[in-house]
Amino acid sequence: MDCLFLINPIAGGRTGKKIADELRRGIHVRDFRNHVFFTNPELIETQIPSLASGRDLIVVAGGDGTVSAIACVLGTLDRPPPLAVLPLGTGNDLARSLGWWEVWKHGSLDYFWSGIIAGKVEAMDLWSCKADSRFIGYAGFGLDARIVASVSRIRMKSLCHNFGKRWNQFLYVAFGLKHILLLMLKLGATGMEVCFFDKKGDINRIRLRDHAALILSNIDRYAGGGALSSTSCWNDGKLEAYVIPTIRAYLGLLLRGRVAYLANPRATYQACSVKIIGKQDLPVQLDGEWIKECAEGDAITIQHVRALPVLVPPADFTVKETIGSCWSRSPILKKDSSSILPDPAGTGRN
Repeated sequence: MDCLFLINPIAGGRTGKKIADELRRGIHVRDFRNHVFFTNPELIETQIPSLASGRDLIVVAGGDGTVSAIACVLGTLDRPPPLAVLPLGTGNDLARSLGWWEVWKHGSLDYFWSGIIAGKVEAMDLWSCKADSRFIGYAGFGLDARIVASVSRIRMKSLCHNFGKRWNQFLYVAFGLKHILLLMLKLGATGMEVCFFDKKGDINRIRLRDHAALILSNIDRYAGGGALSSTSCWNDGKLEAYVIPTIRAYLGLLLRGRVAYLANPRATYQACSVKIIGKQDLPVQLDGEWIKECAEGDAITIQHVRALPVLVPPADFTVKETIGSCWSRSPILKKDSSSILPDPAGTGRN
């Protein structure tokens, strides 16, 4: 099996480089041929198509931003290879939802390979937000996007770029408190008109005034492990919408999944596509990455683009075996694994 590792070299306080060294030095699983490359954010759109061609599996080592960026480029290919995630980021919500975070936290590449061998290929929805932006996890409008924007500005500075996960977590907490305080002072409330469309094209239209945020999610984890709806499904062609009216509601959303007695929230709406018109400047984040601030009156259309193949460990997977004890098994992943997906012919970028 031809396995391509795409590693963010600065993810996890430069853990990415250590993993690359270990892969180049060490573990060689029978029938796996490993190719290791570092990602370059400025070259991803040209780098990925050439590297991905002919591979059986792509493993992305990095955070949600890196995984999302690579998945979005894979979405432009006719036959993208399946994608697995080695979580090295701050939040790792995509890895948590797919099951890879649970595998990785048991420790080391040895356990991760066990998950690869036991894994199966499923489809995952890819979404567009305006013509030039895509996401696979979630989109946020309002309070959470403002927090992400502030953190991104600090992290782009050279002195703060490589401080690691703890530093990033501190930034999110600090800027979260700042923007929550501003919202309490009636500064930064979100106003928008939102149209939710179902499969038949029927519309559910709402108007949000002085709200904290709107979150549209394709997965069941948010903001570094907060739990979303337990009925969320990443391959049903639908987004779960969470209307967040107040600061208290937003904090409650963050605590669910972290505080045992709090039940998973219910989505306010489900939709096959969404149209948003901001009633003032509207900040947008996709998969935890700052995108832009849309001007008042701009229309934002969120639509389903296609399905992508992703490799996931079994839901009840418990890592107990080392790679040596798994060699006798044949990997489940096959070259024709993407055949579970709809025929991409005729699909394109929206």
